[in-house]
Amino acid sequence: MDVEASIEQVAGILVREGLRYHVSGDGRTYRLRFDSAAVFIDFREWQDDSVVIIVHSPILQDIDPGSPGAAQALNLLNDLNRSFFFVKFTFRDGVLIARYDLLGESLQTGELVNAVYEIAGAADRLDDELAGALGGKPYEAKLNEWSQNGD
Repeated sequence: MDVEASIEQVAGILVREGLRYHVSGDGRTYRLRFDSAAVFIDFREWQDDSVVIIVHSPILQDIDPGSPGAAQALNLLNDLNRSFFFVKFTFRDGVLIARYDLLGESLQTGELVNAVYEIAGAADRLDDELAGALGGKPYEAKLNEWSQNGD
């Protein structure tokens, strides 16, 4: 299965499941909103002719890399990764990210829907829980900031 076929398949699943989404300008990323969080779905070629579907959310953004909050984010990664069965967490460039990878060739509706809701639930809960301690901004706050700046 190629990337374009996976993009179409995921769109079909989202529509059938009644999940509202926005498409990026290049048509290769979907964004779904859940309260203060956003879930993104991206598509990447992998190995010879495989596709990986990446479901991810920026839980907190603008965490100062030199701050105690950044050190705390790094220290939390192991606990977060042990606390969620299918979600993996990373901290990169001041952003705490939740991610769930799926193979496009064998994608089933239940897998994608589960991934979207797992990421959404983790991001929406953790952005509120961790914002004060880590010093970052949830997606909704960044979105408001971008709209005020005209981005």
